[in-house]
Amino acid sequence: MGTLNGKTVIITGAGRSTGRALAAALADHGAGIHLSARGKAQAEDTCRFIKDVTGSSATAYSCDIADPDCIRQFVLDLKATTPKIDILINSAAVWLSGSFEATDDDHLITAVNSTVTGTILLTKHCLPLLEMSEEPDIMTIVSKSGLALDGQSEPNAAYHATKSAQTAFMNRLRQTHPHIRVMSVFPPDFESDLEYKSSAWFKRPSPGTNRTMTARHVVEAILFALEQERICSVESLVLGNSASG
Repeated sequence: MGTLNGKTVIITGAGRSTGRALAAALADHGAGIHLSARGKAQAEDTCRFIKDVTGSSATAYSCDIADPDCIRQFVLDLKATTPKIDILINSAAVWLSGSFEATDDDHLITAVNSTVTGTILLTKHCLPLLEMSEEPDIMTIVSKSGLALDGQSEPNAAYHATKSAQTAFMNRLRQTHPHIRVMSVFPPDFESDLEYKSSAWFKRPSPGTNRTMTARHVVEAILFALEQERICSVESLVLGNSASG
């Protein structure tokens, strides 16, 4: 297994939920964390949380990935702070559920702009910093909704479309940039709102429920993929809930 110690990691969508927990776990493994959230206050709160839980410092940025100007400024700020990126983690996205027909047009546009366009633009502008790393990784936390013929019914059709676009982008990037490990993570529906290393974090979910997986399982799977030696690339990490617990 490789090590994350000393790696420079950029992670979006780290103001809450799984992105926040993953940022804390990566810091706990010795990585240098640069994290963004839509609001600077959210990002700074995650940095304080990381400091309290792990003793490590992280750097906070504000970035609305639905806004191209915000993305460009975010990367300019990164370039002023770090000479390279070892790992880029695209975690930010917009959730869409319920009736596709009833979804507000502006909400649909925001979802596409953030989940699809935002992922593409951020990756594009981060590539020069990734090229400065000897071991560059790009990881996108997609969803099982991004897999063909996925049967999840709760997300609406537009959400499936945005996640399928992320999948296609990562697949193509893997072909055009073979020197970069490009990884996609496909979690199912899971309990995402858990604080890293809280009592709930370590609690074993009850078997036989429809939502047995938690953020801990997703984070641990991601760490497994990132810590593999360079000879091994976990290109698609598909996770599934087990009713047996």
